[in-house]
Amino acid sequence: MIYEPAFADQARHLCRLGATDEELAEHFDVCVRTIYRWRNAHEEFAEAVVAGKEHADARVERALYSRAVGCSVERTKVFKHAADPDPVYATYKLHLPPDTNAALQWLRVRQPKKWRMAEEEEKKGDFSAARMVEKALARLAEQKRSQMQPPPTVEQPPGPVPAPVYIPVKAHIGTRRDV
Repeated sequence: MIYEPAFADQARHLCRLGATDEELAEHFDVCVRTIYRWRNAHEEFAEAVVAGKEHADARVERALYSRAVGCSVERTKVFKHAADPDPVYATYKLHLPPDTNAALQWLRVRQPKKWRMAEEEEKKGDFSAARMVEKALARLAEQKRSQMQPPPTVEQPPGPVPAPVYIPVKAHIGTRRDV
């Protein structure tokens, strides 16, 4: 598909709604690499994508902050009785209390030096994916090292070496089976 200047406005609008580069590619019916090429070749397209994504990020940031400190939202409940011809709409305010997880996330991003987890706590319960991969790679390296070493030699006890024992085996001619 050939780039058109109208794509910049479409991309800005889609990114304001939270679209990713993959979703932009799907919308324009192109591959993701084409979106990257358009961003490199057409400055207005790149600016539109960046501006749209900044708007979406700022919206999420405001929502996280609101959730961290608590907020009130307006809700509407609809009641309909069988005998009433029209439904009754009741508007009310719902208070959402502060969320400690959202507050911690906000503070860790905004003030990482002050709010990072203590090193000891991280080591105690470090179940991060990166740490688990590191452990698995270390185990693989240890297994490879042990496989590359020659097997330990068994020392012969002092004294005469027993003669090998030969056991006759019956030959089965014509009964060969291919497995």
